[in-house]
Amino acid sequence: MSKKPLSSKTKAPSTAIPTDPNALRKLKISLAIIIGVFAFLLYAQSIAFDYTLDDHPVTNENKFTTKGIAGIPTLIKTDYWYGYSEEYRGPVYRPTSLVMFAIEWQFFPNNPHINHLVNVLLFATTCYVLFLLLNELFSSYNLVFPFVCSLLFASHPIHTEVIDSIKSRDEILCFLFGILAIFFTIKSISNKSNLNLFIAAIFFLLSTLSKETGITFLVIIPLTIYIFSSITIRRLSLVSFVLLITASIYFIIRYQVMYSIETNTATTNLFNSIVAAPDFISREATAFFVLQRYLLLLIFPHPLTFDYNFAMIPVQTLSNLPAIIGILINFSLGIYAIAKVKSKSIIAFGILFYFITLSPVSNIFLLNGATMAERFLYTPSLGFCIIITYLFVKYFNRKVSPKKYLNLSDFFSGNSSLFILIFILIGAYSLKTFSRSMDWKDNYTIFNHDVNTSENSATVHYFLGMELYKSIYNKEKDESKRSKIIDRAIMELNKSINIKPTDGSYRILVACYGTKKDLEEYEITLKAYHDYVLANKFADTFDYRNLSETYYNLGFQYNQTNQFAKSLNIFDSAIKYHPDFSLAYNNKGVALLELGMNQEAIEACEKAVAIDPKNHNAYTNIGCAYTNLKQYEKALEYLNKSIAIDSTDYYPVYIMGVTYQLMGDKIKAQQYLDKANKINGAQQK
Repeated sequence: MSKKPLSSKTKAPSTAIPTDPNALRKLKISLAIIIGVFAFLLYAQSIAFDYTLDDHPVTNENKFTTKGIAGIPTLIKTDYWYGYSEEYRGPVYRPTSLVMFAIEWQFFPNNPHINHLVNVLLFATTCYVLFLLLNELFSSYNLVFPFVCSLLFASHPIHTEVIDSIKSRDEILCFLFGILAIFFTIKSISNKSNLNLFIAAIFFLLSTLSKETGITFLVIIPLTIYIFSSITIRRLSLVSFVLLITASIYFIIRYQVMYSIETNTATTNLFNSIVAAPDFISREATAFFVLQRYLLLLIFPHPLTFDYNFAMIPVQTLSNLPAIIGILINFSLGIYAIAKVKSKSIIAFGILFYFITLSPVSNIFLLNGATMAERFLYTPSLGFCIIITYLFVKYFNRKVSPKKYLNLSDFFSGNSSLFILIFILIGAYSLKTFSRSMDWKDNYTIFNHDVNTSENSATVHYFLGMELYKSIYNKEKDESKRSKIIDRAIMELNKSINIKPTDGSYRILVACYGTKKDLEEYEITLKAYHDYVLANKFADTFDYRNLSETYYNLGFQYNQTNQFAKSLNIFDSAIKYHPDFSLAYNNKGVALLELGMNQEAIEACEKAVAIDPKNHNAYTNIGCAYTNLKQYEKALEYLNKSIAIDSTDYYPVYIMGVTYQLMGDKIKAQQYLDKANKINGAQQK
């Protein structure tokens, strides 16, 4: 029998199918199980990982997710970030993953390991389903095609962010439901079943409800059935109509949820460098430069990082060679795909699948929330895997004799030459995937690793500095090591500010200086923070309470070190930027008390209790001031108010004893002093 080369069209010569249909079915199921188990084992180590990055806003810091099943109705009818922050709202509607997190919380509260386990199981299921789908699409090809393609997809290191990040469940579900929609659409065509078409529509809807990019399957599904079947125009029109109706349902649901939400998030150049592009040409040039980076990562996935924000991706112009190369490569691929799609070319399909599924996050048409992200390649990477598999199989088809596979052993031995090369590639991918996956163990591990890869990223330096200060420092007990941790945090935060200053980086930096008791550097940094705020003219969009609290913390430090004259001006600044800051008024009152300015102290603390009637410390300070002024009845009145609010604080009780002593009532004085000592002793224990 003469052997014909594999064509790039779907109607390829039939190769290597078993005589017994049951043997073929068993072989396919066995291969699917191998792929699913392989995918699971590759990421099994992530089950032991902690929450990282944006996992918190959708799990343990989401007030509706943490209600469990009871929070599901709210999660369905609100935007994605609502449960995390009512102030941080955006046009993002992805209820599917949030509902899953709520269910997982109901039975396994605050357990990231269960969340990671579900992610890994979903990925393994995805790879299993992908193999079954590719079997349907490439039914006239060698069975090796869907097997190799599925293995490449399962092992590709570009997927580590999606599988290892709990939050990226939305990507996993979007793709899984999307390929299930394709699978059942193909089934509906082969058996002319409207039920299967209805199931396909349900999965398409779930894909869009998992992530907005699922809407691309509105184009992908008709394209797939056109390439891989001999569908009639009438049937294709019916499928397209059903998908359009489903997409309309999605947009109606989305509109009902989003129309009343006032979006208060905007794409900034901190997260998307393309925003800083001076004109449309530069914006598009930079976007094509990013597309070139994506292709390089698919071909050679190293190094990997979770962050490509400012200033990792420089703004490009048409005079920049990388941008020119990006434009030429991507336009050439696009032209080739369009020219070859009519002939049902597999390579054309892979290119179009890649471009279509990447288009919503490519920044070509609309500015995205990020310049670039590896998670954006999760779905598009299938197009790449299809092309690479096709090229491998086409090359080795000249060397592999068509034969009928009897079992797994026959399948692998019959394609030994191909599998030697494929397993080398998949082995290299798997080693990189396993190694990269370990970087996602926890926040400190991922930040500490990626700060070297994303050296020019302001956000990575900020995240690492914040993690060192808020987490690592508090966990460390050795004082010498704690000092080094704070110094490292300061270094990272200063690097972040040098690249691009932000409100958050300044606030954490001054907090670090406060922890070090380095008030001189604190004040210098606070002035820089103040100048940054005013220079950027945030006006109504900026929460000046952040700046106010930073002033307050410095004033509090001055009070703690008995520098009361210095603290007065600092507290005045805190009050200037937050006029309703009860604590600032109260601590200003403390400074005034210590400076002997009792009447002024009373006025400051009266403002504190006017803002917060439950501020018992302010009542105590007013009582102290009246005691100093020898207005003892007034003093007792305010001290009693303080004790009524908080009877566990020994200090107002102690001042009551002192006041009665000054009044000459030794019996009551001793009663309150004894009571104060008893409260203080209990607190010391």
